[in-house]
Amino acid sequence: MKTLHGIAAAALLGLGISAWANPQLAEEKQCMQCHAIAKDGAGPAFQKIALLWKGNKDAEKTLVSTIRKGSVDGGGRHWGVSKMPDDSERPLVSEDEARQLVKWILSL
Repeated sequence: MKTLHGIAAAALLGLGISAWANPQLAEEKQCMQCHAIAKDGAGPAFQKIALLWKGNKDAEKTLVSTIRKGSVDGGGRHWGVSKMPDDSERPLVSEDEARQLVKWILSL
């Protein structure tokens, strides 16, 4: 039983570290200049994005592409007049970093 509790605690700690790292990554990659977790800014709130995409089989692929290439070339949905910039206007986001961000956003 102690082993089971230890495994559960380790899993929760791992989730906590992972969940904490993603807002930091979003800040580092300048996502938070246009987005916030719960409130729209120049870009939609991450919670709004999660609501739209949860359960969509193409969510991860499309959102990763949009994060990496911007909304014009990435294929993602356009939210009003603002377009998500490509990496010529913001820091480069690797495939792995984009996947981390998408998993975090969809978990909100």
